[in-house]
Amino acid sequence: MNKILAQKFPPDLSSIYDEELANQLAETQGAIGSLKQIPRLLTNAALLMRPILSKEAESSSQLEGTQASIDDVFKIGVIGQTDEERHEAFEIYNYEKAMLEGIEILKKYNLNNFLIRSIHKTLMTGTRGKNKNPGEFRKKPVWIGQSGTGKGKARYVPPEPIHVAQLMEELEKFILSPSSTNPLIVAGVIHHHFEAIHPFEDGNGRVGRLLITLFLIKKGLLEMPILYPSGYFERHKRLYMSALSKVDKKQNWRAWLLFFLKGLEEQAKISLNLSIKIDELFKKSRAMIETETAGLGLIRALEATFSRPYITAPILSRMTHIPRPTCVRYLEKLAEKKIINDKGIQMKQRVYSNDKLRAILNKI
Repeated sequence: MNKILAQKFPPDLSSIYDEELANQLAETQGAIGSLKQIPRLLTNAALLMRPILSKEAESSSQLEGTQASIDDVFKIGVIGQTDEERHEAFEIYNYEKAMLEGIEILKKYNLNNFLIRSIHKTLMTGTRGKNKNPGEFRKKPVWIGQSGTGKGKARYVPPEPIHVAQLMEELEKFILSPSSTNPLIVAGVIHHHFEAIHPFEDGNGRVGRLLITLFLIKKGLLEMPILYPSGYFERHKRLYMSALSKVDKKQNWRAWLLFFLKGLEEQAKISLNLSIKIDELFKKSRAMIETETAGLGLIRALEATFSRPYITAPILSRMTHIPRPTCVRYLEKLAEKKIINDKGIQMKQRVYSNDKLRAILNKI
């Protein structure tokens, strides 16, 4: 029998608090609090959020073996890709889409199993997991280990499918119940317990990491998805898996929560620094065109190059509803100012690239 079925949930964490954990919690809370100020500090926080969300999507997907990069996502529909490259890129694209969908659901509903199933369906549609019942709790056994590993040698065997619905109901109740426990601690418990249940046939890791940000937004610790937690988990993948496993094997919540909180702190600082760099690039670029007669239309074109670092006149026209011939002139002007770069003809359209933004994102 899987240990999760015999263990009390939610766990009693009263014995794990010591000076080290308290100090780490305070440091993490301060770093997350700085991120909450971003909408009031940056020129266009909603616009500049997208590149950071793209980085989170990249890291979370690469943790699961996706080979595509953020640049491959930017190329979708603009620069030619093989079927394999496009399918891999869509796994990252779907992660972004699932996050934004989850935020929209949160505006009307709670963070519940409906939301969890909805973002899973979005995440898996059209990707390698499209035939593994997207949006439905699993009805077959799964196990975790290296590719080709049998159940008997698996690193972890989640509960049998007959238990999944009840376990997810218990997790939903925990998420929705008022609690005096710090929300950052609760987020760590939610992430572990979701991964331990492994309610879907595929995509559990990515959904579990989506839930971290969505929960913090729901609790008011974040206003938008500008935290980039998967970057830390990806850089320390073995420690990430080990810390999760320590809870499964020994109920060592302290080790897991220390790792989790340290990861959030470090990534909050990285996200803040990344936000400032992107904002500085945007302001510098905007200053170069503010005196142009095109005015507001040209600034809208500039903004579009931060959402779509690879862009064409037809794409810009669809994004802004500006006539295509005008979009051609705007992109030529941005290239003339060396704000973007002309990449030549691709897929029968002239492609431009915001190379300076891409360079910032690729350095992380």
